[in-house]
Amino acid sequence: MSKKIYVLILMGIVLGLSACNGNKEDIDPTLPAPVVNFPMERLSIDLNKVDNLPVVAIIKSEAGLKKVVMRIETEKAMLDYKTVTDFFNPMSYSLSEKLEYDVSYRAFIIEATDRLGNIVTGMLPFDVTDVVERPVVVFDPEEIVYDEMDENPMIPRTAFKITSEAGLKRVEMFLVSSNGQEPKGSVELNGEKEFLFDEMIDYKEGDRGFKIKAEDTYGYVTISTLPVTYRTIPGPELILLENVIFAETTSPKAVPMQIKSLRGLHEIIIYRIEEGVEVEAFRVLKNGETILDYAPEIEFTEVTSRLKVVVTDGRPGKEAVGYIKAYVDMEVAIVTIGSQPIASTPHEKYLDTYGMFSLNDMKTYSVDYAIASEENGKNIDFKFYCFGGSAIPRLYSMDNTEKDKEFSGSTGKLSSIKVKNATRFAVLSTFDFEEATVSSISKILSSNISSSRLTPFETGDIIAFRTGKTSAAGEGRIGVMKVVGMTAPKELLPGNPTVRVLTVEIKIPKRK
Repeated sequence: MSKKIYVLILMGIVLGLSACNGNKEDIDPTLPAPVVNFPMERLSIDLNKVDNLPVVAIIKSEAGLKKVVMRIETEKAMLDYKTVTDFFNPMSYSLSEKLEYDVSYRAFIIEATDRLGNIVTGMLPFDVTDVVERPVVVFDPEEIVYDEMDENPMIPRTAFKITSEAGLKRVEMFLVSSNGQEPKGSVELNGEKEFLFDEMIDYKEGDRGFKIKAEDTYGYVTISTLPVTYRTIPGPELILLENVIFAETTSPKAVPMQIKSLRGLHEIIIYRIEEGVEVEAFRVLKNGETILDYAPEIEFTEVTSRLKVVVTDGRPGKEAVGYIKAYVDMEVAIVTIGSQPIASTPHEKYLDTYGMFSLNDMKTYSVDYAIASEENGKNIDFKFYCFGGSAIPRLYSMDNTEKDKEFSGSTGKLSSIKVKNATRFAVLSTFDFEEATVSSISKILSSNISSSRLTPFETGDIIAFRTGKTSAAGEGRIGVMKVVGMTAPKELLPGNPTVRVLTVEIKIPKRK
């Protein structure tokens, strides 16, 4: 019987009896005993639900009620529940009791006593459904382990059984990996007590488990996960013994490396990076070596800026990759240059940091050296100068003499230098210094490198230069330099704002 019909019956009984006169002063001793009416013959109670029906009853008495006693019958005892002696209408009493039901309850007992002393007992039997267990998931096997180190690894089938006292409503499956979880299907059920699953799941590296979410007809949910361990053989280990290779196009150069591979080495491939494109330069199949010291010889080109080394053990995605910077037919140096106040007397912490630079020797020289002879003059290509209190940095060609009197040595001033090389400069706005090659430098137009005084410049600038006709480094050579940094060390002539140390990285193709 539905709740709605149940309540309507109760209301009808109450309304039918509400007209009864409960104020009889004389009680007829022949009046019948009270009558206890339950709208339902039995009350079904499900402890898995929160909306069980209350106990409802109507007690009628023509003589008038004196007392109503309510009790609960359990498996082992009779429990007193409530006693009522005060009635609004003693001829009719209705009750609706919302009990805290228990699995041990068997019936609700009502004992009604009227004013004549007549006693009547009514009983409403209970049918109680106990709280059921949530769905139970059992995996077979209880764990899956796949180990690539085994000679014949095999992933067992994924099998599990779900049982439910209440009956199953839905089963959902998920593959759990290091990247999250992926749905692997769901099944809608119609209260079946059991669900079986037995399929081959192809687990892979990174998988962590197979998760089950089982929901029964009451909405109770069980979540259980089959642990999955996928042990992989690590890929090859590559150690490149050189970070930088200086090579020439006229002869191949060895690329030394050390390789370790638990699975065994399968292949080695070396690519030249040429203007951003990978060009295969070397490939060799190996015979499963686990440890290998190797130094294949590679031919380089004028457009080679790096090497990419790839070693594999034969499994996709298990490559080891390394890069080596390559300077082909190129002179490279990182140097520090001092501004004019320390052009001839560098600090002990900055030895060999003078104000004049030689592209022939890739080092700095003092004023005394520069003015000592004609040959020395030819060996000086530019100077570093800082202007004013703001120490605005400038690079000067040696034939630009406007600040030479501020460069002093112990034997004279720079203005007495015997050869004044005509080096020229230009700041480049779109040049890839890191990937610079002989080929990319050769594309810089000589006519665009025209300034004898570069001012100002700042850290990060890429500067092109061209040597003068009389330079010991060779006439008309074009190179590039990057301004790595400019510092004002406190220990160098405190109080002189023009003291700076300039750090540059220089790249210039070798003389042909």
